[in-house]
Amino acid sequence: MRLIELTSNQPGFKSVKFNETGLTLVVGSRSNNGATYNGVGKSLIVELIHFCLGANKNSEFESKIPNWEFQLKFELSGKVHTVARNTSKQNIVYLDNEEKKLSDFLEFMGSNSFSLPSDIGGLSFRALITKFLRRGQGEYVDACRTNEHSDYDVLLRSCFLLGIETSLIQIKSKLKSEIKNLKTLQRNFKDDPLIKEYFSGGRDADIHVKQLEQKIERLNKAREEFRVAENYYELQTSAKLIASEIESDKNKVFLNRSAIANIDLSLRERPVLELTKFKALYSEMEAVFRENILKRLDDVSEFHEKLLTNRVARLSGEKLRLMQTLAEMESSLKVKQKSLDDLLKILGESTALDQYTAVVNEVASLTAELNKLRDYKQIQLQYSNKTAELEGQLSSEIIKTNSYLEDTKTFRGENFSVFTNYVSKFYPNSAAGISLNNDCGNNQTRFKLDVRVENDSSDGINEVRIFCYDLTLLTLRMNHKIKFIFHDSRLYSNMDVRQRATLFRVADEVCRENGFQYIATLNPDSISGMAGEFSVEEMASIIDGNIVLELKDNAPSGKLLGMQVDMQYERRN
Repeated sequence: MRLIELTSNQPGFKSVKFNETGLTLVVGSRSNNGATYNGVGKSLIVELIHFCLGANKNSEFESKIPNWEFQLKFELSGKVHTVARNTSKQNIVYLDNEEKKLSDFLEFMGSNSFSLPSDIGGLSFRALITKFLRRGQGEYVDACRTNEHSDYDVLLRSCFLLGIETSLIQIKSKLKSEIKNLKTLQRNFKDDPLIKEYFSGGRDADIHVKQLEQKIERLNKAREEFRVAENYYELQTSAKLIASEIESDKNKVFLNRSAIANIDLSLRERPVLELTKFKALYSEMEAVFRENILKRLDDVSEFHEKLLTNRVARLSGEKLRLMQTLAEMESSLKVKQKSLDDLLKILGESTALDQYTAVVNEVASLTAELNKLRDYKQIQLQYSNKTAELEGQLSSEIIKTNSYLEDTKTFRGENFSVFTNYVSKFYPNSAAGISLNNDCGNNQTRFKLDVRVENDSSDGINEVRIFCYDLTLLTLRMNHKIKFIFHDSRLYSNMDVRQRATLFRVADEVCRENGFQYIATLNPDSISGMAGEFSVEEMASIIDGNIVLELKDNAPSGKLLGMQVDMQYERRN
């Protein structure tokens, strides 16, 4: 992919035409009264290219320059394309005059610009294009890091463009994420009071399981011995009625026996009136009594005897009647007692249906609680087993990665030497290189990727590292078809003149040899300072001859947009 031209539908816009190969320089000049070189639109060019290439919605563009349309002409796989995007309709683009959803356009660009694996997440056109088109100050701090938010993404995308096996990176990240999630779930599951209360009632699960098993066993045994009487309550009512009758009959028997006993006592205490004794008692009074009175005493005695005889006869008759009634009552009592005994035996050996059902329901409830506890323990066991399984896979991946690093040592050495050779043009006596080692730490990064230049005392060394690294990715052509690098003027601000001149000399040489583009925005003082490092011919061919646009701040019309607009366009939406 090469950039050809950036244009707009607004006549005041300063079109940017990129040289086919070699250097393309955009210079931002300032007037005599200008304090800085900022504000003319150098960095805006980068943002507009990103905008045309499907960056996220830019609300500043929408509010500050509504209905502006920007077009980017580029070459991809030998074919020239034009993409247009309107600041007020940012959800669509026009590719070769055909309307497309932004997602469809990005899919087209990704599949034609990069060899994207279908099974590796985190690799996309937007994620990778920033490696060649750095935007904003934050992307000029670290050689490997551009718009990434995690170390995993930095490593994945860098290794993809360096030709390193990305599946190893993804597998470790996936395993570590699963292990972390499992341990978190296991800890939350075990410690969460609601879950623990639900599953085990807040008690120790192992002890509670044993108690429940024993209780269920006892209830099941008792249930098996049950003899269910469906008319249990009818039998129970009959038994109570008979028992009540028996109690009443016993009282009647007692009363009858008491009455018979009283009759026997009365019969034993029979009074006897002896007239002779009575006469003897009153013998001294015999002279006093008249003869007719003594005769009457004999009559009284005779009458008394008759009374006693009648009384005995009456009591004997009553006793006989009571004894007959008692015999009948005792006979009936025996029958009732036998009937009660039979009922009590049945009731003793049986239980009511609802009582049996209650036991069955209790067994079912306890069994459900037991199963719940077993589930609780089983889930904990599954968590533990799954974690151990994943950690085993993680250990296997360490061995697998070590083997991969050993097998690809020569390949990596050749690729990484490109970076070392570029750095040597700046620091011929300094150690520099890219190292890749197995990262066995408790993290989601499979490799330790280090892009190093050991010359910390030199100003601009980080900028040199960024330049050499980006040029290495471009030169290697691993998994991409990008043929350009775009660097903003901020890359050169901390470099000394010699480093800056070396950078453009190397960029010009490498790009012309390989058909690449090196696009840069520069300030005039960065250019003038290099004049002493170049011959007149070099200055003309490398710098002066490659300046395609000069932006000025002496008037709004001299700026990129041809007008004065204050925008915070580097805010990511």
